[in-house]
Amino acid sequence: MGVTMAKRWDGTIERRAKGLRVTIYAGGKRHRFPLATFDKREAREWAAVKQAELDRRTKRWKRTGLGPVRMSTLLDRFEAERLPLKAPNTQTTYRASLAGFRAYFVGEQGDPLVHEVESDSVADFLTWRRGHRRHGRVTEEQATKRALPPVTNRTLAKERTTLHRVFAFAGELKLREDNPVARTEQPESDPRQPVILTDAQFEKLLREMGAVSPMHELYTLLLNETGGRCESEALWLRWEDIDLERGFLVIVSGRDGHRTKGGKTRKVPITSRLRQALVAHQLRFKGAGYGGQTSPWVFHHLTTRRHGVAGERIVSLYGAFKGAAKRAGLSPDLHQHDLRHRRVTTFLQAGKNVVTVQKAMGHADLRTTMGYSHLVDEDLLELVKETPTPPKWEPQAAQQG
Repeated sequence: MGVTMAKRWDGTIERRAKGLRVTIYAGGKRHRFPLATFDKREAREWAAVKQAELDRRTKRWKRTGLGPVRMSTLLDRFEAERLPLKAPNTQTTYRASLAGFRAYFVGEQGDPLVHEVESDSVADFLTWRRGHRRHGRVTEEQATKRALPPVTNRTLAKERTTLHRVFAFAGELKLREDNPVARTEQPESDPRQPVILTDAQFEKLLREMGAVSPMHELYTLLLNETGGRCESEALWLRWEDIDLERGFLVIVSGRDGHRTKGGKTRKVPITSRLRQALVAHQLRFKGAGYGGQTSPWVFHHLTTRRHGVAGERIVSLYGAFKGAAKRAGLSPDLHQHDLRHRRVTTFLQAGKNVVTVQKAMGHADLRTTMGYSHLVDEDLLELVKETPTPPKWEPQAAQQG
């Protein structure tokens, strides 16, 4: 006679039309789970594992006093506790993603408990997100109500990564033991190909930006010569960050609550061309008065208009950059960040030490630096320019004749 194993879970197993239903009692509550199987042995083994998980969760809730937490609370805590540690532009991106998470999990799914969200719910969110695009900065209410054109796989991959971090945060808070996002498939996508300008194209862009204002011109030159990040680094420069004597710009992180993407202060060398431009810029604007005061910012508004007050820091030059690129006849896919790609590419093409380039760019990983290296058309043409001209080919029959 076989030995009957002692029951390791508290509940029952019932046969249903499409499989078995397992009922488990834990923490004074009844939990029911449908299983797509009619194998009772398999169901008992699954129930034992689930019973242990539920018991651990109950004990943890009693110990910490947290108890079951809903998705809305998790998203609020993530935004309040994790976003302040991010750079400003990264915070904006995360808030856009959090608006989508709230629209789906809170608005569409009724705000489930964090530990109840499974991988199929995450997959359903990615499917839903594909049909809900957010244009510009919209409120969470707008994000919930507006059905917009499909988004790309690249955007979905970013959303999945952010959601993975949210559930990793839930794990740190002991709200669940696993990460349901880890069990969902990563949307396949091709990385964006940056636009690498030729020298002639860059000079056209520089002239067009200079036609707008000297601030715009210096900003474009600085991005190209240093490879600094646009709105999270260049536009946060103060006059004291310019060390012309030693030939450095200091990219400061952590000052006045502003944090760069890498979270570390670093020095970036200044080229002779940029040095001349910075000297002229300082002579013209460093001591300029705005309402009886001077501006601490290298890039500041010269006049008071709808989008800024004279002397205050310029927050963004996105529109001006895109307009100048269009007037210069450049690709509409050109981004400000592509000048960072261009700087790293020219450094590496010139044979500069890749570790030194990594340090100047503020990359935490050397592989990131190498990922910025892009071939331009002129490099490809060098392959055939250096190849000796082959002898003229003649048919064998002609040679024999």
